[in-house]
Formats: sequence, structure tokens, C-alpha cells
Amino acid sequence: MLALLLLLAQVAALALAAYAGRARLKRLIAEAQNEAVPDPKDAAADDLHEVDKAILKLLAERQGVVYQSEIIKELGLPKSTVHKSLRRLSEAGYVEIQKRGRFNLVVLKKVTSEASAVSPPVVGHDQTSHRPDTSLKKNTGEKATK
Repeated sequence: MLALLLLLAQVAALALAAYAGRARLKRLIAEAQNEAVPDPKDAAADDLHEVDKAILKLLAERQGVVYQSEIIKELGLPKSTVHKSLRRLSEAGYVEIQKRGRFNLVVLKKVTSEASAVSPPVVGHDQTSHRPDTSLKKNTGEKATK
């Protein structure tokens, strides 16, 4: 009786593994087919979620640099929603997330139609002035050398 029960458990585990492998294979094939079709840049921006568009708009208003906590406060969204949206935008190449101690600094990398409609780029404007100076050591009094 025990041998039959173990055999049944092994068959069930094998069936589950085959199903999971099949689903993964289908997903990989679908992704490969999607990558083979070239998408125009504007079509990619149209596929963005509303939250993603709102984040890109906020980044454009803030000269392309803002802390993740500020996005949460400004848009009034949950942390998990903003995190997932930033991960999507980062994977798509729209933003870069830089760790700053316990905080995440979000930097706009790719300008979209949503972001460019808000504020056109200022010619000769140095965007690095809006980034925090991480070259200074905290609580030591040492000055940064450039």
C-alpha cells in the first residue's frame, strides 16, 4: 500500500513538472516571437500602464531625477505599485534605479512622448546639479575631491 502511494506521488510530481515546463516553453516561444517583430518607439510608449506614464511625467517635471519615496508621495500610490512600475520601466530602458543607501534614486534614461510633452529639455542645462552629491562622506567632515 505504501509503495502504491509513493508511486502515485511520483507520477503526480512528474505530471506537475511536465506541465510547468510546457507552460514555460510556451512563454519563451511567445517572447521570442514578440522580439522578432520590430516595434516603433511610439508604439512601445503606447503600451505603458497609466502608472508608468504618470511616473515618466513626474520625472520629466523634475528634470529627470527623483527619489522613489517622492514618487510615492506625489502620486499617492502604494510602495508596491511604484516598485513594480519602476521595475517595468527599468527593464524597458526608460529609467535607471540607483541605490543611495536606504533610498532609490530614479533617473530618466529614455525620453518618451509623455515625458517630452511636459517639459522640453533645456539646452545647456546640467542635470547633474539635481542629483545628490554622494562623493561627500557622511558624518566625517571630509570634503570631496574632484
